[in-house]
Amino acid sequence: MKAAALSFSARKSGNRLLDALSSRDLIDIERDVQIIVMRAHQPSLSAGQPMQHVHFPIDAVLSIIVTLDGKSIEVGTIGNESFVEGDAAFGAVLAARSTICQVEGRVGRMIEEFEERLGSDSFARLMRNNVGAALYCTQQYLACNAKHSTLARCARWLLMTADRAGRTQFTLNRSFLGIMLSVHEDEMQGTTNELTRLGAVSYSKANVSIVDADLLEQISCECYASCKAAFAKSLSD
Repeated sequence: MKAAALSFSARKSGNRLLDALSSRDLIDIERDVQIIVMRAHQPSLSAGQPMQHVHFPIDAVLSIIVTLDGKSIEVGTIGNESFVEGDAAFGAVLAARSTICQVEGRVGRMIEEFEERLGSDSFARLMRNNVGAALYCTQQYLACNAKHSTLARCARWLLMTADRAGRTQFTLNRSFLGIMLSVHEDEMQGTTNELTRLGAVSYSKANVSIVDADLLEQISCECYASCKAAFAKSLSD
């Protein structure tokens, strides 16, 4: 889909990381960013490919994927609190992991100018602090997958997806959700049915609606609040 120039409204881009820049830096960066719309399951980059651009999600959600024995496993989720590909903040030129769109939406794309922007101490510090928060969350999720129930992990994942997409309704089929949580589709069906029975969500075919966010957070594990706080700190620093 053809890219469009990013027009910041009220000095807001829609990506919380970019919006953490000073007003002057944000206005200055506007000409360097273009909007594209990414469809669900659309790849951003494949492992080993040159990093030709960096993506700042606005209301799309992207997944960082590792493939083992022919099966895809999500190792990170990125939305409007961050950017991909984070390795670019440390001078990498090749993508270490594959990235695909998880929830359809808009993404701000920056091309060659990202490396030039790293010459600014404030920009580079913000990007690297944010990568640090993403690393913290990756470690948290590893522990989460080992210790917390599928129900709690699913609740956490749906809450974070809503936060990242900036909306409580989005399209996500159960098989893809199962891949993201490393859960068999039958178990995923039972889990989403239970969340629906409890009144936390409405899940019809591939359409998800969060009905009671407070209840969903009660069902969720502690990792939701922990990771949300980590990103908030990285943006305020």
